[in-house]
Amino acid sequence: MSLPPLTLISEATLKTKEGQEIKARELWAQQPCFLYCIRRPGCVLCRDEAQKLWREQQALTNAGLKVACIVHEWIDREINAFVPEYWAGDIYHDADKAFYKAFGQGDLRTASSLALLNPLNPAWGRILAARKNVKDSNVNGEASILGGLLVVKAGEGGIAWMHAEKTFGEFPDTQDVIAAAKEALGAAQ
Repeated sequence: MSLPPLTLISEATLKTKEGQEIKARELWAQQPCFLYCIRRPGCVLCRDEAQKLWREQQALTNAGLKVACIVHEWIDREINAFVPEYWAGDIYHDADKAFYKAFGQGDLRTASSLALLNPLNPAWGRILAARKNVKDSNVNGEASILGGLLVVKAGEGGIAWMHAEKTFGEFPDTQDVIAAAKEALGAAQ
């Protein structure tokens, strides 16, 4: 999958936990940025991935990256349970879903929860593994919109690396994510 143009996300209006609105480009104006765009803050898979990525936050920061999380819907109860338990850093609300549309080159990518009716769906193995690491989760909110990971170069440098979730909870190994982020930044400089 080719990388989306920066224009798909740079003008998106994001809202902070405190209610302040910013343009997305402000996140990477001064330094490259690593963004985790989650499907749902209450999701066991999303919480597990968030805590894995947050444990490696220092490695990403040491590589020169700002680290932030993006959500497409803001349910106070869900955000308050997610932050700081699973993600202790900055979190932003993308009400227009610009980041989520970027994973689909401008189109919102979704997956059907009906796929979970198949007991052989690989998501079930990921769910069972995540339940060992996550003390609580729920099914509140919109779950079909797929997320992913982005590394954005500083300024107007563009998107350096992307992982678009293909099915529920499908993410690369955390160490592979860090290596890819560092490599993308090294190649971009």
